[in-house]
Amino acid sequence: MKKLNKKYTKWIVIFLLLVIIGSAYALNLGKIKDKTVDGIASISIPFSLIVNPNNIDEDIAPKAVNINDDDLNKAKKEAVNLISTINDDYNDTKELSFLSNDQEKSLLERVHAKPHRYIAKMTLLNFGKDTTGKYITISCNRYDDTKTIVSYRYRLYYQGDTIKSAKYLNTKSNKYPPKFVLENIELGKAGNDQAKPFLQRLKTAIINSNLTATNANEPGNFNQISINLGLNPDKSNDGLYALAKNSNSRVSNSSIVGYQIADVPRYTRVYIKQKNKDNSYYYTLTFSRNSGRFINFQKGIISTDGNN
Repeated sequence: MKKLNKKYTKWIVIFLLLVIIGSAYALNLGKIKDKTVDGIASISIPFSLIVNPNNIDEDIAPKAVNINDDDLNKAKKEAVNLISTINDDYNDTKELSFLSNDQEKSLLERVHAKPHRYIAKMTLLNFGKDTTGKYITISCNRYDDTKTIVSYRYRLYYQGDTIKSAKYLNTKSNKYPPKFVLENIELGKAGNDQAKPFLQRLKTAIINSNLTATNANEPGNFNQISINLGLNPDKSNDGLYALAKNSNSRVSNSSIVGYQIADVPRYTRVYIKQKNKDNSYYYTLTFSRNSGRFINFQKGIISTDGNN
């Protein structure tokens, strides 16, 4: 009988030990689960990933160009003086010293590929500023024994009265030499100082309309926004739609990256670059110096560079 009691006691002790060990394990496991749940809950998921996974709210806005502080009357005077100096030098030397040696050789080979062809004069298409610096755009006008004038166009970056570099743009032809900056025309109200606040108004209007990224369905949705901002809807709806469609949730992934001024037409064009994680997009905000207001917001770079 004593042996039987000892046997039961032994099994009872073992059972109790197993219960204690099992309880301890269960409690620790619960704590592990709690910690895991708490850890997962502490991970924050950016709202933009839910709203628009293709346009993360990172600091991806392009580097902006300051266009507010430029004295544009001075810039126009510099542009007119530069083209005058270029023509004087060419008349004296018959050399295109504003181009690199390779650029000059290439152009003259094209001009002289046939007889009776020559460069007569350079004319001014526009002036402006971009991420590289201040520039003028000129036309080297080729004449021959026909009525057609061929325009070889270059962008010249300058500092003071010194040409720093030249970039070939395109070739056009017409019966008249192109000249879109006129020396005796007053610049007037340029609009550069209004561009940044206007762009902020534009972005705010898009946000308040809830037509950002995933909710922007078609250009027609932006007709009322164009009207409210004083823009031409026929020319601006597509641009606003593209800006919204490619935006992040705060419409903060775009910056002003330059401007360009001409007298024919009498516009100041402000250039905007937008970035998301995959692509870059460009827009042109046009200020009419005749009416003193912004009139168009368009996709792409709109310029006199390609005008005849």
